[in-house]
Amino acid sequence: MARRELLNDIKAIIEGLGFEGNNSHDTMTYQCNVSYPSLIDHKNDKAHFLLHTPQGTIQIVAKWQEVNGTTIEKLGHTVLDAVRTEHQKYLVICGGNKLVRRAIDYLNGHQNIAPKLEAMEVHELEDKLEEHLFEYD
Repeated sequence: MARRELLNDIKAIIEGLGFEGNNSHDTMTYQCNVSYPSLIDHKNDKAHFLLHTPQGTIQIVAKWQEVNGTTIEKLGHTVLDAVRTEHQKYLVICGGNKLVRRAIDYLNGHQNIAPKLEAMEVHELEDKLEEHLFEYD
């Protein structure tokens, strides 16, 4: 699997749950590659997907790493980004040989400072979204 395949898998799950891609912000729609101000001045970050649900919005970011590198530093930025999100949930879908388990454990270990943050593998996404969609107050 490559990064592009991970994004395609995420999109298939989203659409399989009945979300439609468009920019209307209507309930049960989603947007791709939504830019927003970064933690770094004069830069933007991108949400790979932004879902509009009956309970609010969910930001989804895909993280892919095949080789050793600055993984933890990049994930640290992700934690700080999730702290300040305006959305109800900030989901990080991790993939790649060098990232998956370590990244998920690292990110989920920081939910005390970023309670909207939840990291997982792509095969867990559908259940997580269904749980959110059928959540009742």
